[in-house]
Amino acid sequence: MLAIIAIIATMALPIFLSSKISANEEAAIATLRLIGQAQVQFAESDIADGDGNGAGEYGTLGELSGSVAVRAANGGTQFFKPHVLSPVFGIISPLGEFMRHGYYFRLYLPDGSGDGLRELPGGGADAAVDPSRAESIWCVYAWPAKSGGTGRRTFFTNQSGDFYFTDADMYSGAGAPILPGAALEAGSPATSMQGQPANNVAGRDGNVWRALSD
Repeated sequence: MLAIIAIIATMALPIFLSSKISANEEAAIATLRLIGQAQVQFAESDIADGDGNGAGEYGTLGELSGSVAVRAANGGTQFFKPHVLSPVFGIISPLGEFMRHGYYFRLYLPDGSGDGLRELPGGGADAAVDPSRAESIWCVYAWPAKSGGTGRRTFFTNQSGDFYFTDADMYSGAGAPILPGAALEAGSPATSMQGQPANNVAGRDGNVWRALSD
């Protein structure tokens, strides 16, 4: 009897693991959609305006979730409310990322040259974020806490509103070496956020990225 139970358990484990991975990936995609919706709402509110030109900028997860004060030209302490994201999105680690449903998330905003900057621990914006460029570009990545264990795919989205993924297993765990331009078309440094997403071709990280079907 024990042998039979052991056999059944052995057969069921891969099915359970596959189901868990699928659920985690679906949750990661849903989270990215929420972040994208929050970015649109945040930019349209014009609440972040570091250069005082009247044009709204994109925000950090800390700002989008109302967890930290929004950067402003007058150095005020205004918070983004009501917000789409829960305050848990503002719990940013020293590595500039947070984990949810078996996936790590890292958001980038541009500096003056268009290179990406991680948000600060706790969710604040790096002082080097360029107000002008932050009016038009941002991006976020989601990758497994354990590749093959909590997820198999790495996901990407940015201001375009489209979603992309790679099956490559090089991104796994906290602090994964995923650069701002990893999922963008070759031709510029991987540190740059400027460019079009790679689709069915290798991105700047050498991995093939594909558009995510709804």
